[in-house]
Amino acid sequence: MHDAYESVPILEKLPLQIDCLAAWEDWLLVGTKPGHLLLYRIKKDAGGNRFEVTLEKSNKNFSKKIQQLYVVSQYKILVSLLENNIHVHDLLTFQQITVVSKAKGATLFACDLQQTSSGEEQLRMCVAVKKKLQLYYWKDREFHELQGDFAAPDIPKSMAWCENSICVGFKRDYYLIRVCVTEKGYKQLLYFLTYLYQTVI
Repeated sequence: MHDAYESVPILEKLPLQIDCLAAWEDWLLVGTKPGHLLLYRIKKDAGGNRFEVTLEKSNKNFSKKIQQLYVVSQYKILVSLLENNIHVHDLLTFQQITVVSKAKGATLFACDLQQTSSGEEQLRMCVAVKKKLQLYYWKDREFHELQGDFAAPDIPKSMAWCENSICVGFKRDYYLIRVCVTEKGYKQLLYFLTYLYQTVI
């Protein structure tokens, strides 16, 4: 049987409970339950599957449980879910840039960086607030609404962007939600495609 992945331990016996992770290039961000944010640099040994891990920075100023992290290195920002709200911090200093006030009560978010026809990169975000989905885009150092809230059939458990669609997983099934772009900008989803969970691997 072919193993697609091989697990290699890089951090062991950490004294804090890990709630979420985010990685980019040689960097690993660790979000913990007490609200400590840890930044590690990971270098692979050229001789094999051994890694050199160095703690580069530790930030204890979050003071809230870190539930989810997403790094956007192109904009040098860190998007996080802290105590059910969306926060944006500077990736280099961890200073707070903005809070998405309308997303209060959020349980989950998914970001996507897409290249437009003009060659510019645009950051989009979908946020789950109870049984609602909210769509945002990043401009002038803050998130703006793409359109009004959309009612979901249940509380989303997972979400992921796929080009101009969002795959939203619920307790018993998942939907593929299409977000269409028009000449006037974004138009909210046109239709649902509903699937039942089926094990692929």
